Amino acid sequence: MKRLGILLPITLLILIGLFSFRTVSTTPLVQSNPDQTISWMTFEDAMEAVKKEKRKVLISVHTEWCGWCKHMDKTTFQDPNIVKFINEKFYPVKFDAEQKEDIITPEKVYENPKVDGKDRRYHELAVALTMGRLTFPSTVFLDENFRVLQPIPGYKEPESFEMMMTYYGDDHYKRTPWTVYQKKYIPLKELKPTLISE
Repeated sequence: MKRLGILLPITLLILIGLFSFRTVSTTPLVQSNPDQTISWMTFEDAMEAVKKEKRKVLISVHTEWCGWCKHMDKTTFQDPNIVKFINEKFYPVKFDAEQKEDIITPEKVYENPKVDGKDRRYHELAVALTMGRLTFPSTVFLDENFRVLQPIPGYKEPESFEMMMTYYGDDHYKRTPWTVYQKKYIPLKELKPTLISE
């Protein structure tokens, strides 16, 4: 009985401690027009598309079990400005870091070294794209020649994601340091079209 009297308060303290450190997002779920969604494709489809029309590639590296990946799909990737920009500037790819199928590129065959499903293994392409930093979700920006520009780990709110995607999508990374770009950035929704008058 004495033992129960000691274990019960300790267990309660542990449970209270665990629940007090929950992360709660303050971002509301963004509702977009159902016709306005990101035109996700496979990695192989993006390799073929870039042969026809040069464009950068945006890869969302995720897993089926990742809660933050699902949250990013429901918030950031539903924002109308983000959807429109991604569809115009990138070939957007969804890549499951645990997929079983091989990915064949001109340079290499990437595979998932999973053996009999016992251990969770990650696809070699996910490791290469994230430069070994397997955090989910991760967003990887590639140039028109499929060279990694930058892997960005973790969930991103629409506001910060928009700044990153425009940095790479509009080639600001080629001439402006990130810290300078951050300070001067104007969100897409605040940009007003300029009328050209004669």
